[in-house]
Amino acid sequence: MWKVLIFCLFIKLINGNYSDPIYPVLNPCLAILNRLSDMASAFLNCAVSRARPFKLCEGCVDNFARLQDLIRLLDITYSDVDKAITCKRFLESYDTIQIVAQLISFVQNIWISSYCDNCITNYKDTNGTIDYSLTNHTVKFIQKKLNFDFCLFNATGRMVPLIPIDLNVTLNTNVCTVCLATYNDINDFFLQVARDNKNGVCMDIVDTMNYTRLLWSKIYECKRHDPDYMAIIGISFFIPTIVCVFYVTALFKEKRLPPHSTTAAIVGARRWLWSNPNE
Repeated sequence: MWKVLIFCLFIKLINGNYSDPIYPVLNPCLAILNRLSDMASAFLNCAVSRARPFKLCEGCVDNFARLQDLIRLLDITYSDVDKAITCKRFLESYDTIQIVAQLISFVQNIWISSYCDNCITNYKDTNGTIDYSLTNHTVKFIQKKLNFDFCLFNATGRMVPLIPIDLNVTLNTNVCTVCLATYNDINDFFLQVARDNKNGVCMDIVDTMNYTRLLWSKIYECKRHDPDYMAIIGISFFIPTIVCVFYVTALFKEKRLPPHSTTAAIVGARRWLWSNPNE
């Protein structure tokens, strides 16, 4: 009987599903690698799907935050019981192509080049839930964008599409008048944000502002009534230039006049006085 039990146990071990989570992982670094692969794929899928309109920063912060946690685990998790080799070293030391390192660099470069940290901060994984905060200027920009969209809706009776390129509208000059204040408000605020963040503005905000300007100037053909700064600059440059040219010309002509001798003038006057007028 006991032989039958041993045989059944042997068959169970052979056919066992060792991919099941209840079985221990021999190397924790490989477990992190598998998870890193899944999260990197999820982030890239999210980034591509939010390329137009560009909403990568706020839309993909969950995937990026979880990916960052895994990257940090590579430095604090060891592949051996003696804790001599970290998982980062274990995964990168014997890989001449450096797939893991290049993958991490590629993902982080997408986040950094999008200046996402300028609009989203304090992102962290808390018990499986990603918490994050929007910067103050991001919150204000979103509110001003909502005000502008609400104004367009009141003036046209239509919702503003996410991508207004293919929007077929009937020109409504009322929009340009009624919504001018809200448009100037969001546009001026964006310019101020750009001045305050010289290192770069969050691409979520930049892309939203680009579409807003496209909607305003191309779709509704509205013009912002700004002062003609080029004319002012031109006049400011033209008038001093004319003055300088006039001064240089006058100075040049003065130098070319023949010098007059005071003595010769006196002698000439005397000759004229004593000369015979009948001659």
